[in-house]
Amino acid sequence: MIVPLYDLFKENLTVTYDTSIRYSPEQIDSLAWSQSLFIQHVSDSIFLTNFTNSLINQLSKIGYDVYLDETSDLYLSLPDPKWIVQLAQLQLDEEYKIKYQQKYSVEDNTIFYEDFRVNQVNLSSWLEVSRTNSSNKQVLYLEGYIQDDYHLGLDIDLMQGDFGMLGNRDSIAMQDVYAMAESSGQKHAELLFDYFMNDYIRENLPSSIINREYFHYDFSSKSLKKGLNERFDVVR
Repeated sequence: MIVPLYDLFKENLTVTYDTSIRYSPEQIDSLAWSQSLFIQHVSDSIFLTNFTNSLINQLSKIGYDVYLDETSDLYLSLPDPKWIVQLAQLQLDEEYKIKYQQKYSVEDNTIFYEDFRVNQVNLSSWLEVSRTNSSNKQVLYLEGYIQDDYHLGLDIDLMQGDFGMLGNRDSIAMQDVYAMAESSGQKHAELLFDYFMNDYIRENLPSSIINREYFHYDFSSKSLKKGLNERFDVVR
């Protein structure tokens, strides 16, 4: 059973302001909102709908029977095992990184640098996962991001006698932010499958096996693999 979320947390970490002026927390929030490139334009309902529908669709594709909280009576009447996944919190953070490109001046035989800004949008998620008829609950955490794609190529200025690396920017657009919601929902479903599978393995392994492996199921090759490059962090 998926318990959906109806509010999306958003924060602009790129806010700048005159430190000689004493702003109230509300004024700083207003500055951050007005200076944001993305989050002020994000619709909570569209983003959360994209994420949740993608999560449900992928879980269904994997083979789970998925229910929403509105159908809890029907769900609870089904035989075990059953899992409840509550989308506790999703948060978008907007930030940027400064990167530098090297240039060389033929005229005076010196190297100099020019900086450029790479915009980034991070998505952090907290899921509360538990079995029905159990008081045990674990909080699973995952984070990911999208950012401007910046390709470097040779830049030659014959008139000035300079050459260096020219950056070709493929900037984030709002459609990319919404696409991240959809791809992230799919990724969460696949990592939930790994989480459920490893929980089943843990319960059914002989008690003498202490240092067990964590497995990942590769849907493309339909095979188990040891270890994971990407998995939920168990917060508690």
